[in-house]
Amino acid sequence: MEMLKKFSMLIAILAFGFVLQNCTKDGPMGPAGKDGADGKDGNGTCATCHADNADDVNLIFAQYALSQHGKGIVYEEEAGRINCGGCHSGDGFIESVKLGQDDPVTVATSKINCRTCHTIHTEFDETDWALRVDKPVKLRHTGAEVDFKEGNTCARCHQARTFKEVQGADTVFITSGSSTYSRFGPHYGTPANVVSMKGLYHLDGPMTIPANNVHGNLSKGCVSCHMGKMASNPATGGHTFKMTAAQMTEIEECKTCHPTGDFAKGTKAAEIKTMLAEVRSILLEKKWLDDSQSHDYFAQSQDGNYMTKEQVQATLNYLFISNDHSYGAHNPTYVYAVMKNTLDFLQKQ
Repeated sequence: MEMLKKFSMLIAILAFGFVLQNCTKDGPMGPAGKDGADGKDGNGTCATCHADNADDVNLIFAQYALSQHGKGIVYEEEAGRINCGGCHSGDGFIESVKLGQDDPVTVATSKINCRTCHTIHTEFDETDWALRVDKPVKLRHTGAEVDFKEGNTCARCHQARTFKEVQGADTVFITSGSSTYSRFGPHYGTPANVVSMKGLYHLDGPMTIPANNVHGNLSKGCVSCHMGKMASNPATGGHTFKMTAAQMTEIEECKTCHPTGDFAKGTKAAEIKTMLAEVRSILLEKKWLDDSQSHDYFAQSQDGNYMTKEQVQATLNYLFISNDHSYGAHNPTYVYAVMKNTLDFLQKQ
């Protein structure tokens, strides 16, 4: 069986090479130019990307194969579910952007690929690399409009989903449109909310919540860092979207601000990580958090369905910051202040 798989893969590679060779060498007449003049043949049409920029395109393919998107992980989990298709599928994302809404209505059937983020094979020139999302994004939770520049494509999905709070005089009933508590909260990727400071809760405590994010003025938003270049390691940045704190001193777009190896220390990452662990321990002890599944979820409290508003907000702050996965790197002083006040509140409960 393994030998058959390898043989099938070899046939697929040879077939692709044959198509590409015919496209770039002896391709048929391409589409006519504007008004029937200056027609482009297959050589010029395909060569724009696959020959003139072949090294760049091949690197992009190699990098993308290393990314979480390229591995198909987000698609495999939710394939076919239209309500999740706006982010977990390529065609679902395209349709939702075209419709100007969060989710698609008819499709959620393909992996996230080049066409998901870019208008590939539309004009058959370099304009095909344009991003599908080039305008500010309205956050699902809070409805605030944020502008991450070239990172608006990222923010479409890397943000909290909606959740509903039905408030009484001094309590909050936890609901998500069903009887289950596991779906209450911001979901598993919250960077857009953490970066923009939209959606988290500012509990009273020893820290003053900062008004601005030190990374708020990055020229390309998320792209400035996550798609940076590291000459010594092409498997970092670019279309892998991967980076670590230790690499900040070498990534071209980061090392100006992080010229030394004190990135983790400068963001108080270690302290934030410790506070997250302390907060989690308290929430589990109070049974406000459920850790019985692959992710931490909101759990029903010991006293029934109702908790005080601040207790709910403290639990949500943990979910927002833990699901951001950056230990403060996306918004250092803000995350530190929110976590400090959240921990202070919980220690007094």
